[in-house]
Amino acid sequence: MSPTKQIARLLGLPPEQDRLVGDVIMCREFAGPREVCAALAEVASLNRQHEEALSRLWADQEMAAVEIPGAARAVTRARELGFAVGLVSDIWVPYYQAFLRACPDIAPLVDYAALSFRLGRKKPAEELYRAALEALDADPRRSVMIGDTYEKDILPAKNLGLATIWVLSRPEREYPAMARVLWGEWPRPDIIVPDTSRLARALDELEQKRR
Repeated sequence: MSPTKQIARLLGLPPEQDRLVGDVIMCREFAGPREVCAALAEVASLNRQHEEALSRLWADQEMAAVEIPGAARAVTRARELGFAVGLVSDIWVPYYQAFLRACPDIAPLVDYAALSFRLGRKKPAEELYRAALEALDADPRRSVMIGDTYEKDILPAKNLGLATIWVLSRPEREYPAMARVLWGEWPRPDIIVPDTSRLARALDELEQKRR
């Protein structure tokens, strides 16, 4: 369960208010759990038990990230092919810290990170993608977006003219998007792979198509 949903359930909020929690924790740069609690007071009343639980969640999230198999190879291959590497992510502070610890082979290869907690916007807001493109001085027509969520990753990238690789590792969550792609309502990704272990090869295929 995402930290947004965990916090919403902890505070007794209905599912339709998950977005409010996400807008707080994912779009602000907090120094620690105390600041999170103060900000969440805007959407719910917190007691001592809530504050203690949020402190535990923060600590858990600082250790929660694990490196996805194939991810380091994909990022390395992207660099070998001449790409600058940008990270576009809906993420809150403790999980980003966990990523830096858990992925020592990937983190140093990231040239720019467009993070929701730094930019104050969440995907699919195009501002995140535009920030990455501008920071990397990247031409969208020569850029590639890799993501596992069509509506938040692939569609906004397509709208900006990027090539896309859809990692369809959780198809059960993507059925509505898959249907709209099949019906021609949304553009088809350039490449679809079932998991991250196929990404390095997919990047090679994409480069061959462009030649």
